[in-house]
Amino acid sequence: MKVQVNLKVASQSKASSNFDLTVTAEETVQSVKERIAASQLIAFPDQDLVLNGKVLDETKTLADYDVMDCSSFDFVIHATEESLVKQLAGLLQARDLTSDELGLLYCYKHGVSINQALKTVGYTEKFPEFIRKQKQFLLENGRVSLIRSDTKMKPFSASDEIKKILEENGGRMEITSLCSKFTQKFNISIQSVVSMRPAEFLEKEKDLFALAGRGQVALRSIVGEQQKPMREAQPRAPRQQREEAKVVQARTPVDSDPSDIQVSESADSQQYLDLHNTISGRSFNSKVAQTLNDIVDVVTEKSFVNIAQVVKGGSVGKGTAITGTTDAEVVFFLKGLPKGQQSKWLPSLLKAVAGVLTEHLSTGHGVEDICTTDDSVHMKVKGCVEVDLRFSPDFETYTEVIQAMGQQRPDTRKYFDTALVKEQVQFISKQPGQVKVTMRLLKWWRNQQRWSSPLTTPSDDVLELIAVYSALQTKPGDQRMAVANAMSLMARFQELRIVWSNYYEKEDIWSPLLQQRPLLMDPVNPFLNVADPQTFDASELMSLARSTHFFW
Repeated sequence: MKVQVNLKVASQSKASSNFDLTVTAEETVQSVKERIAASQLIAFPDQDLVLNGKVLDETKTLADYDVMDCSSFDFVIHATEESLVKQLAGLLQARDLTSDELGLLYCYKHGVSINQALKTVGYTEKFPEFIRKQKQFLLENGRVSLIRSDTKMKPFSASDEIKKILEENGGRMEITSLCSKFTQKFNISIQSVVSMRPAEFLEKEKDLFALAGRGQVALRSIVGEQQKPMREAQPRAPRQQREEAKVVQARTPVDSDPSDIQVSESADSQQYLDLHNTISGRSFNSKVAQTLNDIVDVVTEKSFVNIAQVVKGGSVGKGTAITGTTDAEVVFFLKGLPKGQQSKWLPSLLKAVAGVLTEHLSTGHGVEDICTTDDSVHMKVKGCVEVDLRFSPDFETYTEVIQAMGQQRPDTRKYFDTALVKEQVQFISKQPGQVKVTMRLLKWWRNQQRWSSPLTTPSDDVLELIAVYSALQTKPGDQRMAVANAMSLMARFQELRIVWSNYYEKEDIWSPLLQQRPLLMDPVNPFLNVADPQTFDASELMSLARSTHFFW
């Protein structure tokens, strides 16, 4: 049944807005209140649900109050300037913050922008003006301080606090997770406290901690015990790949060594392999990897986000990068972020992260042109790579992401595509080494052509999926044939109708896509046609694939 909800702030006489909400009689009052608070981005926890002037008991159901279709509720928020000041004071307990940092931390902790919170309490001026008017705060040189009656600080031991966090988490953790929990607890990073990189500090404290493999740290006291080492969660084994009714089985992936190819090749293929060695070498890949690690460290240590995991995507993450034009995507999965309405919390988060990177990435990293886009922090690393940093709520499962996407409008689904980066990377990175060589060679060929516009330029995703599908269908004997087969497929691009079934079935695909031609489905996203004619015009690709030779 559908009911009307009137939003009210207790200190204000009029309702601020009203909307319809679908409920069931079996729902509890508490459940309804939680749904309203989440959908309307309400940060203040003191709330009442009122029906006919009576405050409803959270433990009872709507049926207990004989709620009918078209009933009207008042959702009363007990929010005042004093309650907002109390929330902000709690964020300033550990150290002083700039007003931008304080606003970001508020958004992270409560899932609502500080401007929305100010609007809720009826304050119309800007956040810094609100700070200046509060006697509990001091705003000086752009930094906000909490005025305390007792300014003496208790002795703070980073080692002891790290030890407590490890003890609370079984005695062993990934260093990035440890750093995240420390920052969440104290609103300050380990590196800021100890003035060195966390791994260096942990290695120095040998009496307390022991560094393990894969970026993990353990309490020294448990190292000798019989404990199984932590293991990364294994992804769900993908189902067989197929193009509609025809089933094709992916070959067992090989180690993603930059040289990538360990099979014997014909003499005709040697020039392809020589070219590949030129455009993708160990030193290049090592440089790119180190640059990304530095960027991840700065975001992890200097910002206030509670990072659940970090996934590297783009060509770098997939292992298909080439020199010259390399892209990388780093996705930070954050705990506590609302799983929707990204347009409200994402801009302030991106702005704050861009500020942190501008301040802390030295010129020695070669980073330049740090800026924000609609959905990322974009930067260029001189002579190396273009990087996009993106942020996503920490979804529990792949299925949860797909279900959330299904509830969105087509124009807002792009925000959720970020959450699928792990599956996207796994699909490409686990392809056989020979297929990844083909991907890199196709990217090199694309970069040699003259394209009239971005609309006609084939993306990395298009070329990578062409290489995978071509290899599955033709099983080429050497690298020359692999490239030739892929070029032939691109020459017939307009005829493509390719559907995968690694993570979803054909019936799960968003139905309007099945009418599009060409159709080249994303292997992990049933709502995305990578070859959508509105975003990619394949006419130039087909012409060039038919008329140009790979080597001149």
